[in-house]
Amino acid sequence: MLNDEDTQVRSVLEKITTHHPEMPPGTIAAIVARARDSLAGARVRNFVPLLIERRVNIELAAR
Repeated sequence: MLNDEDTQVRSVLEKITTHHPEMPPGTIAAIVARARDSLAGARVRNFVPLLIERRVNIELAAR
């Protein structure tokens, strides 16, 4: 099974969308994309999906 960053980010998107059914999926996808873009220059990529998930959850909790 392929376990690259793209796959992990898709998994994060699905997880967050499931946990926040009140939010439109497109809104969540945009927040995930923005979080990922902010980490584009990260040298160590291993934790990028986790950091994306944390940033998105923080932003959703603030809404």
